[in-house]
Amino acid sequence: MAAVNILSNLSFWIILGIVCALIIGPVGNFSSTVMIIVLIIQMTLSMDGLTFNKDNLKKNRKQILHAVAACFVISTGVTLVIGSIFVAGHPSIWNGWVLLAAVPSAVSCVTMSFFLRGNTMMCVLSMAVIYLVALVLTPSITMGMIGASVSILKIFSYVILFVAIPMAASIPMKKVKISRAVRVIVINAMIFVMILLALGQNREYLFSEYGVVFLVIIACVIRIFGVSFVMLYFMKKRNANRENSMVYLPMAVWKNSGLATTLCFVLFGSATEAAIPCAISLLIEVLWFAAISSYIKKVWPVEMGTSCSDNG
Repeated sequence: MAAVNILSNLSFWIILGIVCALIIGPVGNFSSTVMIIVLIIQMTLSMDGLTFNKDNLKKNRKQILHAVAACFVISTGVTLVIGSIFVAGHPSIWNGWVLLAAVPSAVSCVTMSFFLRGNTMMCVLSMAVIYLVALVLTPSITMGMIGASVSILKIFSYVILFVAIPMAASIPMKKVKISRAVRVIVINAMIFVMILLALGQNREYLFSEYGVVFLVIIACVIRIFGVSFVMLYFMKKRNANRENSMVYLPMAVWKNSGLATTLCFVLFGSATEAAIPCAISLLIEVLWFAAISSYIKKVWPVEMGTSCSDNG
């Protein structure tokens, strides 16, 4: 039981990934292939439970549109604005910010919504819609911001590979009984591999360009912590529905950094420093989840006697 608890702890895998990446460094030219396999596995397991229901879609139509706007307007917009400080001096880093801005929200938003007693049903529906919208918006945003340096057909093919295929594969997996503990451990292990490859491939850059890396860390902290605190204050001040707010908040902050990291590897090849904003964002987002969860429970607790929307 103790071993299961440790392996289920994402922080353990992240720390292990950082340490191993700094010790091992680059692992070879097969990194992009491994990242593709890893992300497909992780996305397939994470998407288990993302299903459509016509009645629920109609009932939550307005809220779903707000969640899509939180992902592709607020989060994408802020990410592009903050990342733009790297355009002139570090174009490869800017490419990474563009891909981070273009990808959809992390599937972990569903877990966060459940943990914070948000409208989990609406979150699941919103996530499914967001990933369908991403099939169009992710390649469009990338092509529009980076231009001819990346083939739009290539981007679209990888979005299909990383989004459409896992969504399709998750359907038959519903018949396979995989315990939550096993699923969590496998997903965490996939994140470990992503960190190992992304940071390891850029170990020399991390040490030689520590000034740029520090600036990326600060930018990620502002993008993640800054936006979340502003949104939290704004929604609470306006007496917004708490359950729905616990969906909009992660959608506006938590990007699928793993998908962005993998796209950097497969699209930019040798310019792997593009993955640095995505890899660092992944680390900061996990720290944010731990910090903001405790903070929200104090400043915006669930009122006694209220029921969660995901319970019917």
